[in-house]
Amino acid sequence: MKLIRRILSGLAGPQTAPIPRRSDAFDHWLRDQREQADPIAWHIIDGLLDSYRLHADTRTPLQEHVCSGQVIGDCECFEQADRRAS
Repeated sequence: MKLIRRILSGLAGPQTAPIPRRSDAFDHWLRDQREQADPIAWHIIDGLLDSYRLHADTRTPLQEHVCSGQVIGDCECFEQADRRAS
């Protein structure tokens, strides 16, 4: 995820938080990289693409936490927030 943030930090102005979109230029670039990569690296690139698309689907800026568990209400981040509130 740090790689995606670092790459996109140069695309957006300092005041704007990039919000990914499915099938945008970066989504296409990741898919192209997967096709050109060694099959051993596919699962890593697929993980990045899945994370990017989850951000896109939830309209969450890349620098903010998002996870599939958060979407369905089953994320460790909820437990951490509960512990901090106690």
